[in-house]
Amino acid sequence: MHLGWSSHVYPLEAADFDDVPDYAGEPIPAGELPSDRVVLLIRTGHPDSLVRGRDEIARQAGGTVDVRVVFVPSVARWNLFGTLIRVFRNRYRYHGTHVYHISARAVRSMKLERAIRTTDNPHVRAGQNQAQSLDRMAKLLESLNRDGYRDDKPIVVMLCRTGGLADSLRQGHHRVSACLACGVDRMAVEFAAAGVAPWQRWGVFRRAAAIAVACAGIAAAAWALWPAAPWEAKMDMRGLPQISPIGEFVRPRVPEELSGITHVEGDSYYAVSDDGSGIWPMQIGIDRATGVITNCVMGRNVRVGGDNEGIVWDAQRRTVFVTDEKTHAIGEINPETGKLVAEVHLPDHHRKRRRNRGLEALALSPNGEFLWTANEEALSGDGDASSVEKGTVVRLTRFRRQNGAAWAHDGEWAYLTDAIGGGKTKRMRSGVSDLCVLEDGTLLVLERELSRKGVDPAYRARLYAVRPGRDLPFDVKRPIAKKLLFGADTGSANYEGVCLGPKLDNGDRTLVMVSDGGDADDERLYVLRMKEERE
Repeated sequence: MHLGWSSHVYPLEAADFDDVPDYAGEPIPAGELPSDRVVLLIRTGHPDSLVRGRDEIARQAGGTVDVRVVFVPSVARWNLFGTLIRVFRNRYRYHGTHVYHISARAVRSMKLERAIRTTDNPHVRAGQNQAQSLDRMAKLLESLNRDGYRDDKPIVVMLCRTGGLADSLRQGHHRVSACLACGVDRMAVEFAAAGVAPWQRWGVFRRAAAIAVACAGIAAAAWALWPAAPWEAKMDMRGLPQISPIGEFVRPRVPEELSGITHVEGDSYYAVSDDGSGIWPMQIGIDRATGVITNCVMGRNVRVGGDNEGIVWDAQRRTVFVTDEKTHAIGEINPETGKLVAEVHLPDHHRKRRRNRGLEALALSPNGEFLWTANEEALSGDGDASSVEKGTVVRLTRFRRQNGAAWAHDGEWAYLTDAIGGGKTKRMRSGVSDLCVLEDGTLLVLERELSRKGVDPAYRARLYAVRPGRDLPFDVKRPIAKKLLFGADTGSANYEGVCLGPKLDNGDRTLVMVSDGGDADDERLYVLRMKEERE
């Protein structure tokens, strides 16, 4: 693993690392790591992890700890444009998954700001004048004096940003000055990275040798011998929401095996069970001010039979679509009578499903135009099931509504799940359990993992964002890019379903997840807050 290092050591609060997992990937060669006592790793597609320093963090409990941040470059070593030139580097930029805390005075003393934006000399944005900029700064000062620094507005430090060598702020110049002016010293910070200049790690001799080779005219031969870079999909990260937990709620014990959920309107939902009991109406009370669940009441079920896993409400036809993992089918059903209205026909290759690894997920776009589904783990012929060594490739399958109720197959995209990150257990698995479509077409993919943590089996839930583009030929070796938005260890709660919930008073949207309580697992609901991209 080739790593880049931050140019600074950051004094971060030790408590920030309580929920940062220890690094558990492939061994990192000693020469790739700095000698600092505490080393934090950020990389695309994975949560931030602690490579070294857990004991040092424990010793500094309640205070700050000096942290060196290392990262996996998203720019190939040969791509100097992507490393050194800002407009190219921004294409490869990615963010870490955790927010940390740092002193505003430390940020100023480390000279991370590319330009000091004082309270009386703020940056004037395009389309604004000086008076409008001063008004924005006044509102920022008022917010800091009233509420302190908000953790959902972290400053962003981009590693090796300046000239491909030095760390510097990418976002937050105004906030640093405002905090210092208000006497608010504790700030939230997150780290971003892209590339690292070759000579940051190489040394004078290697740099001179590389130049000599280029001048000798053998660059073409060197290029021919250079090993092909592995496939790395790209995704436009602009506009992705921020997702954070609000809290869990213990729902009624009956029914046990709810595996999918969909929002109808207000506090009304439908859930579906995989034990043959069918469709269950639900009333879930969510406090619109806080997002906290206040109550959950189950209605009378309508039996539809089968191993039903996913469900979505179609507001246009006042029906629901339900997946059946056993028969590998999608049916349109009247939720009040259980009567089958129509079927969605899947391509023939979807019949090559693994036992109990078939259709799990189902989602309908908010405008009702597209219906999405996915198999839980790879079809026979698409690759292996998930393991501790690698994930599994599933098919994100889309249908487009035609002529009223008819649906036509509209494309498939390869999606690679995470490998099983915990210890082995007989039932271990890592696959896609549900989908959710946002208003802009972004697809949220719920990955559910069962592995071992300590002596007991334990579940993990992760929400990734994907943005399917053009309908290219399905290729298991070229999976679509994904971005982790939320991840959590959920203990005995097996979260299988997710749907959009109601909007809160402040405009934030909620996501509601439901757990399958079969096999003595917990029956729970989990509410998440979804914020629009910050400025």
